Amino acid sequence: MKKPVINSETINLIKEFEGLRLNAYLDPVGIPTIGYGLTTGALDGVVVRMGMTITEQEADEFLRRVVEKFSDDIWTHFKRQPTENQFGAMVSLAYNIGTGAFRKSTALRRFN
Repeated sequence: MKKPVINSETINLIKEFEGLRLNAYLDPVGIPTIGYGLTTGALDGVVVRMGMTITEQEADEFLRRVVEKFSDDIWTHFKRQPTENQFGAMVSLAYNIGTGAFRKSTALRRFN
């Protein structure tokens, strides 16, 4: 099997769900977050702190890097070939709930 590419529909889906915030804020559970839902630990070397600001270009780059990382993290758990859009929807879900939760998800289990 070959890992599908992350298409623009995937990026746009995540952007729509997450929204863009250029100033750090606390998410509903109190975690400092910025950009399109970026939190500390999502990318090596990026620590989100209150008071932090970024540009839209930086937010787009962070999102691209995180989505690629998440897609690599979940790809090995697929037992059959997804289409680009199926894979993109799964990457979006993993982005939202975390890769650990995704690996245990009903969505992945049913897909496989």
